[in-house]
Amino acid sequence: MKVTLSALDTHESSFTPLVVIELAQDVKEETKEWLKNRIITKKKDGGAQLSFRPLLNKYEKETLENQNLYLVGASKIRLLLGAEAVGLVKECSDNTMRAFTYGTRHSFKDFDDDNDDFLSMAERQFIIKHELENLRARDEKMIPGYPQAKLYPGKSLLRRLLTSGIVVQVFPLHDNEALKKLEDTWYTRFTLKFQPIENHRLESAYQNHLILKVLVFNFLNCFASLFYIAFVLRDMKLLRQSLATLLITSQILNQIVESLLPYWLQKKHHVRVKKKVEALKADIDATLYEQVVLEKEMGTYLGTFDDYLELFLQFGYVSLFSCVYPLAAAFAVLNNLTEVNSDALKMCRVLKRPFSEPSASIGVWLAFETMSVISVVTNCALIGMSPQVNALFPESKTDLILIVVAVEHMLLALKFILAFAIPDKPRHIQMKLARLEFESLEALKQQQMKLTAENLKEECREGGKEKAP
Repeated sequence: MKVTLSALDTHESSFTPLVVIELAQDVKEETKEWLKNRIITKKKDGGAQLSFRPLLNKYEKETLENQNLYLVGASKIRLLLGAEAVGLVKECSDNTMRAFTYGTRHSFKDFDDDNDDFLSMAERQFIIKHELENLRARDEKMIPGYPQAKLYPGKSLLRRLLTSGIVVQVFPLHDNEALKKLEDTWYTRFTLKFQPIENHRLESAYQNHLILKVLVFNFLNCFASLFYIAFVLRDMKLLRQSLATLLITSQILNQIVESLLPYWLQKKHHVRVKKKVEALKADIDATLYEQVVLEKEMGTYLGTFDDYLELFLQFGYVSLFSCVYPLAAAFAVLNNLTEVNSDALKMCRVLKRPFSEPSASIGVWLAFETMSVISVVTNCALIGMSPQVNALFPESKTDLILIVVAVEHMLLALKFILAFAIPDKPRHIQMKLARLEFESLEALKQQQMKLTAENLKEECREGGKEKAP
């Protein structure tokens, strides 16, 4: 039996803020009240059935800044039903992966009615985001208080509020307790050792086209000079110096610009906010107020694009000319050891926490595969051009070229054989995914059969009524 929101009481006395909504400073009271009602109203009446509270009460708003910050949360039951609605896949007690349902919740691993950690912070915030984005206009013709902001039935309210400037931003809060534990592991580890507008049907297609264009541009921008030095000037010493300079300086600058400088600026801002909070005489939850105000001013994480691009270029510096400068790999390893922690610092202390987004693959970043093929060709060519190898074929350069081409083909063949032999997904993961797909198809089939049976019963019932005198 499917459990619905209307059948359960999703209200809880305790409130855990998960997401923050910031409204513009001049938003009208009737707009705020309308938005609040749409968020807290039951699902059957067109609401999101979530918890919605202002960061400050009426008295505190008169004495403090940041008056238009609102906290959104949900009860445990609401989140569990939301997990079912978004099709969240969780591990069962028998180690299989299945789509979570509230009715079979006790069959899932680590689930307990008293355990509030069954859903991770990221999962809970993703559910809240999903429910907010699925708030749709019903019979409203405009946003209350804003006649120019027209509404159309079935369209997303949150998107309209954002485009009209009524909602400034929506962001999830960091989990400070988890961050403290994570920072402890960092310290322990250290002690131990431009896109034109295009009409793509899907956002993912737009992003893939953008990434592909930027990849080609950055490949030419970063490696064209190195290819010129290697194959036109044929100056291996200059190539080695240029490669070392580009690799080392880019790594150092990235560490400073991406993490260290923003963290230092954020620290200074944190001190100012802390002093302001300590000087307040209002009776408020200072810790929560301080956290929300700090995170409100943090930069927004724009996605994995820059992180992937950085790794892509580093992979190019290391692999394209590895026979000329073998130390590039060592510098890359040293950089990556610190990059893990500096990226964690950036994500946890410099930027707002991003909403988690499900993804089937890394998309066009499979261009790493193309880079590896180009690397085999360039390294074989560079080895063939070296004086030591040329000395072995003083009379015939044709033989040298044929041998280099043959070796290059053999290495590429070996690479593709290994790529084919080693599966992208381990066997046990493939089995779990296949089982999950089979169970989903079976559940869909059962649901269709049930609907068909109900329709037949309804038709028979109506037919009986028509025959009755």
